[in-house]
Amino acid sequence: MRAFKPARRGPYLLSLAVLALLSACGGGGDSKEEDKHSHADHSIDTAGRLAVAEKGSAVLRVHDLDSATLQASSFTLDDAPSGLYTSPGGRYVLAAQRNKDQLQFIDGGVWQENHGDHLHDYKQAAKALTWKLAGARPTHVDVQPGKQVAVFMDGNATSQPVQNAAVRLLSDASIASGSLLASLDLAAPIHGLAEPLDNKLLVVHRAADAGDSLPTHLQLYQREGSAYRVDRLLATRCDGMHGSASSGKYTVAGCKDGVLLAKHMDASTVLDSKLSAPLRISTLAGHAKLPGQFIGIGSEGAAPGPVTTRFFAIDAEAGSVSPLLPKDWAEGRVRRAHAFDRSGTRLFLLDDLGTLTVMQRQGNAWVHAARLPAAIATMPTAAPWPAMVANGAKDEIYLSDPQASQLLVLDSSKAELKARRALGYVPAALTWTGISR
Repeated sequence: MRAFKPARRGPYLLSLAVLALLSACGGGGDSKEEDKHSHADHSIDTAGRLAVAEKGSAVLRVHDLDSATLQASSFTLDDAPSGLYTSPGGRYVLAAQRNKDQLQFIDGGVWQENHGDHLHDYKQAAKALTWKLAGARPTHVDVQPGKQVAVFMDGNATSQPVQNAAVRLLSDASIASGSLLASLDLAAPIHGLAEPLDNKLLVVHRAADAGDSLPTHLQLYQREGSAYRVDRLLATRCDGMHGSASSGKYTVAGCKDGVLLAKHMDASTVLDSKLSAPLRISTLAGHAKLPGQFIGIGSEGAAPGPVTTRFFAIDAEAGSVSPLLPKDWAEGRVRRAHAFDRSGTRLFLLDDLGTLTVMQRQGNAWVHAARLPAAIATMPTAAPWPAMVANGAKDEIYLSDPQASQLLVLDSSKAELKARRALGYVPAALTWTGISR
């Protein structure tokens, strides 16, 4: 903002000061062109930044995607991150450190603020926050885009004393202030998940007669200030529960025999049902711009025999689960990475041979769009596997190549490889931060 300095004192001082304040944010005049120009000045054309963890290291690099050389700021965390996630507003990197029982936060430096009459973009240097979120075994992180994120802490059954599972709710604003929106402490350790939707929270529950250590049900909680109140246990059973996603008015969770479907009817009402599948669904993917549509992922077969990844298109509104068959996905092929593009209409699938398959949403179905053999020329034989993430500001997908120490840049609208960028280190987890368009 430019300061207004009057040339002289006089009876017009107050009116001039008011004029200066109005003009600084584009007001005070009746010219639509002037107002349009002023508001345009608050927009920044930026591709955002990419946070990348280094294999076996506590070093985290934040690459500037506007830089021709992928200029990076480096940060040394307390421990190697077990996962990287982006805050609901796109500004912060959440670096989960499961073995260290904490999360650390990096300000990506690119964000947007709502100033009432216009949206104001900012781009500053990335920086580490001093605040850390402590909790036993942070594992699953589920985001309600633009609003909030729930961090599920599994707890630790082998510690003395035993550490129970817990949920911590955050937003961009709470991260900035080093505080929580709300907390929920469970009565036992459990490998689980928590899906937030406005004031509702769906959290795992394990029945006494469960056949293994995994959850069997979802329990509905209602937020009351900084705490949660138990509403009810959803009756639908989901043995072997693992993986979840939410979009639109639906939440899905993976089960041994299909998918648990929760439909959010209003601020407090949830209807639950089961959608059957021929095998266990252990991973679910959804996109905010594709409400009620999900991809279910499961494995067919068991070692030492061939294991094949199978995909399912889940239509929550229709209540259907249909096999999704990527072109030339042969027996024995295993998924190593997947991602939607920013529109939610293209799905990228990387197999264990390094082939990238792209599927396009067409009407109510997924169809083949492209196939890129040997996108990753030499696949690793152990983790870290290649990781993939979409840019929310432009039509790009980023795919890491651990063996070549490279980052592949793909044009997601054309399903084409644009560039291979040398990193100079072995990449592990990655996540994008910035202003989604």
